[in-house]
Amino acid sequence: MEGTNIRTATLYPAAISTELLGGITDPGAADAMKSLYDKHAITPDRVANVVSFAIDAPEDMTISEFTVGPTSQAW
Repeated sequence: MEGTNIRTATLYPAAISTELLGGITDPGAADAMKSLYDKHAITPDRVANVVSFAIDAPEDMTISEFTVGPTSQAW
C-alpha cells in the first residue's frame, strides 16, 4: 500500500551450497548438478549478506531484485 514503506525484494540465487542437491532423484541429473556445484557453488552466508544488506537499507529506499551467484558461474 502506498505510503506504508513496506519493502520487498526478489532474490535469484544461483549455485549456492545447500541441501538442494540431496533432493534430486535422477542419478544423471544429480551427477551433473554435483559437478556444477563442486566447481561453482558459494556458501549460503553470501546470500545471507545480501539479505542483510536489503534489510539494513534506509527505510525510504527499496531494492527490487538481487541475482546472487559465484563469479565463476557463466550465467
